Amino acid sequence: MAFTYGGLIREIKQKKEGLMGIQLPMLSMHFIDFANHAGLSSDDYPTIQAYISKASYQEKRAVFEALGFKVLYMTLSAIKVIHFAEGRTDGAPTNPSINQAFLDNQRNVFVLDVEVGMKNLYFVLEYQSDEPLADFTVDREKLAEEQTQKERLRAIFGRNKK
Repeated sequence: MAFTYGGLIREIKQKKEGLMGIQLPMLSMHFIDFANHAGLSSDDYPTIQAYISKASYQEKRAVFEALGFKVLYMTLSAIKVIHFAEGRTDGAPTNPSINQAFLDNQRNVFVLDVEVGMKNLYFVLEYQSDEPLADFTVDREKLAEEQTQKERLRAIFGRNKK
């Protein structure tokens, strides 16, 4: 994989949704590969834990901003990524959510997961393009089936509550 703006976009166009409940595609990368591609010093950051604790927020952002991406969010938690994409973080929900705007072809957003074992650092990245990323990564038929199934379940459980 080429760790460039175009290389990451080409790679993410081959992916599907990565975290349960949202449709944003996700690219996973081992920390060693990330460190090599990003040009991180192995003396300064020998492990993902060292990178997480020693690198400043701005230093982490700069890796992707230098390539031309906008860093929307960074976290150690997959649940927080899901909540962020759904617009359920800190205060009033965003409308539409990032996930919905992605599905509506209004935003090109994806998740880059840097991992080692059970330790993860998630970046939610956005880029501008006339080619909607969702057209490459979302199975619209499968999504419609899942939505229909959810509506049926809501109807069943809604009747049982009365």
